[in-house]
Amino acid sequence: MVSASTKQFSPFRLDLINECLWRSREHECDERISLTPKAFAVLRFLVEHAGRLVTQAELIDAAWPDVVVQPEVLKAQISNIRLVLGDDPNCPKFIQTLHRRGYEFIAPVSDATTNEGSELVRPLIVGRDSTLQILHQRLRTALNGQRQVIFITGESGIGKSSLIEHFEHEASAAVRQLRVVRGQCIEGYGGKEPFYAMLDALGQLLHGPHREDWKQMLASQAPTWLVQFPALLTRQQRESLQSEILGNTRERMLREIHAVLETMASVHPLLIVFEDLQWADEATVGLISALARRRNPAHMALAGTYCPADVTLDNQPLQTLARELLVHGLSHEIALTPLTVTDVDAYVRGASRTTPADGLANLIHAHTEGNPLFMVAVLEDMTRRGLLAHEDGTWRLAVPLQEIAVEVPETLLEMLEARIDRLSTEEQRILEAASAVGTVFSADICSAVANAEPEHLERLFEALTRRQQIVRRVRGNQLPGTNGYQCYEFRHALYREVLYRRMAASQRARLERSISQWLQTRASRAPETHELGPHVGKGSNAGYANKNRTARDNGTHRGTALEVAFA
Repeated sequence: MVSASTKQFSPFRLDLINECLWRSREHECDERISLTPKAFAVLRFLVEHAGRLVTQAELIDAAWPDVVVQPEVLKAQISNIRLVLGDDPNCPKFIQTLHRRGYEFIAPVSDATTNEGSELVRPLIVGRDSTLQILHQRLRTALNGQRQVIFITGESGIGKSSLIEHFEHEASAAVRQLRVVRGQCIEGYGGKEPFYAMLDALGQLLHGPHREDWKQMLASQAPTWLVQFPALLTRQQRESLQSEILGNTRERMLREIHAVLETMASVHPLLIVFEDLQWADEATVGLISALARRRNPAHMALAGTYCPADVTLDNQPLQTLARELLVHGLSHEIALTPLTVTDVDAYVRGASRTTPADGLANLIHAHTEGNPLFMVAVLEDMTRRGLLAHEDGTWRLAVPLQEIAVEVPETLLEMLEARIDRLSTEEQRILEAASAVGTVFSADICSAVANAEPEHLERLFEALTRRQQIVRRVRGNQLPGTNGYQCYEFRHALYREVLYRRMAASQRARLERSISQWLQTRASRAPETHELGPHVGKGSNAGYANKNRTARDNGTHRGTALEVAFA
């Protein structure tokens, strides 16, 4: 049976039935791209009204019909969609911003057909088999009546959302009548409304295939929640509920929704998914606490994702709760680690399982540190630049490996800049100085250009390391010539790239001169300082040293002052 249920805008297809995005790929299976429910709603409305101005008010009404949100929340979703589409806001191919008015979807859109019931190919997931096994084990425990709370943690781009979406798909196929409740937390603005993630989840359920079941359950057990969705109620229903919600408090809402979830879990196995809990409001954290601490049996599992660096940044209440639950054995944490070179190689091989170019996986891994989001963005950027060819399901080099200079893709630049901007002004200034030193640096070297005492800089680097932000300690012994100070490195070469690029050319040149002078002075006192150059510049791309002098003249320098000094 054929149905017109897909909107196509090359190379993407928007699947309106499965609420996902597909990217067409030549010579291999199409790639399914995960979108949050709100991002999908925004993109769908834009695509369905392509070729005309769509105001901010229209988009907010479409994606948040029952919740009051600020325009900044919409802007965040637009940024996420652009990142997925690889769309540059300064030279858009899909979404154009019409200043102070709204947005317009400018790409040609056509209706496409899909065969209902056909098995859609899911995106390639590598390096997560053992993690998926753990999740399925926890779900089986929940099916036996022992409630489970699982926190999936990791840095931005590590693949938390892709993993949980993949798990949902497998769990739904394996467990009959499994009900999935999915809510999304949003940074600031409307995301700080009490119980935002749960309201987001209910908003989807009340428009889904089992909406009548949920509506009846809310009406009988949780009237304070049902009135949060006035569009679903008649005037008479709203008036009749007014007397029931007198004395509405956060505590009452918590008690009611807890009863609803327990009732649903007694009828159908329940999987609750809350994404981006680092932005969770206190009421949502309280709900997680209540669900985890109850002792009575329940066929219920709650899986929440969060980025530890963002939790510790603002000292969110989630940090305290997560620790308490882990200590008392009431939750489990799955910390996602970066992909290995072998994992990257498996991804580069793709569906064809053929052997890719020698050294390509090592190159990609060196510049992304195994971060899946960074990996995909770098591969796609290199393909657009003509450095790689995507053929027969694998990436192949179009130029010699030694001629490739990995750059920060524009699709990642905005995200990395946003993470750096969350740091204090002093932290940003020090890290910019460190980027001029190299991929590896110490407080001793950075003091030469940062106008600060080494002890103060080391305390700053230690604080960033504890918060899992931008830098980390270098394992092993200190490098020669650093006077015993701990050495640090950027968590990703791309962070250093962004920090270096954001400085003016004159500032970069000044820092490089200061570092060179420091090296010359230190070398006259301590001969072992001559060994710093190759050590501190480690991780830089092959061929950088030969290109630095020319690149520095046009502001595209990617190397370090140390590499220039010792070239």
